[in-house]
Amino acid sequence: MMKRRLTATLSKAALAFAMVGLVAGCSSSGKKSQSADSSGTEVADAPLVDDGAEPDVPSLKEGSAENEQSSKLDKKYSSLAQALRMGKSKLVTEQAAKILGANSNDPVALNALALVYIKRGQTGAAKLLLNRAFEKNPPNAALFNNLGVVLMQEDDLPGAIANFKKALKQNPSHQQALGNLGSVYMKGGDVTRALPLLEQSYKANRNNAGIANNYAVALRQSGDLAGASKLYEDLIKANSKDVAAHMNLAILFIDFMNKPKDGLTLVYKIKFLETEKKDVLARANALEKKAKAALQ
Repeated sequence: MMKRRLTATLSKAALAFAMVGLVAGCSSSGKKSQSADSSGTEVADAPLVDDGAEPDVPSLKEGSAENEQSSKLDKKYSSLAQALRMGKSKLVTEQAAKILGANSNDPVALNALALVYIKRGQTGAAKLLLNRAFEKNPPNAALFNNLGVVLMQEDDLPGAIANFKKALKQNPSHQQALGNLGSVYMKGGDVTRALPLLEQSYKANRNNAGIANNYAVALRQSGDLAGASKLYEDLIKANSKDVAAHMNLAILFIDFMNKPKDGLTLVYKIKFLETEKKDVLARANALEKKAKAALQ
């Protein structure tokens, strides 16, 4: 039923898109996910999506690898890019609808709508939108990456890997696909393959906290504790309220570097920053118990 409704919607005028029911928040950075372990396992960021409409992200309009490397933001996408940055799903839908009114197969607009469904975890709808973009446009790194993210949400890791590789074939320096492929390998315990990919992704965008966090996790798993520590400390300097960075640095200090006192200070900061999420508090309490036991 969902497929029939979306297929019909995609073939109608722009106003139809405003009625699809996309009401959740949308962000190009993805949402956080945390391990259920109380301690010892770092908090990893969720997959990285590519909105395809930011000024520093190649436009999807032309689709060729050459244009992906050199194209600038098309003016018709400026309002959509702003809506994506603001994380306003209703505004994203409205701006995408305007573009789709002129071209119902526009890949940037279809991709933007798919991101809202990805944020909500509604993978079926996201796949329908991405597949529509694939059917009517040349292959593109952003679309392959985001389809890989959807497949990750569905725990189809082989499918996700295949699409991240396709994204990198289109654009070998695609930072999201590099980061996502590295994260999949890291999740599977293959740090040797994960580390260089995450390093490339990090060097391409040092200001992305999710990329930096995942690279730090890989550094720790590879045995580079000092490198991981510096990255977490840099993340905290950039954002003093980054709970994930505080948690991961506390884990590093308490479980791997024999610095329980420093770790305990971070745990107290975590409990000050986060007072509601039970999984975060459970991890913090477990780390607090470990640190205090080590100090006795």
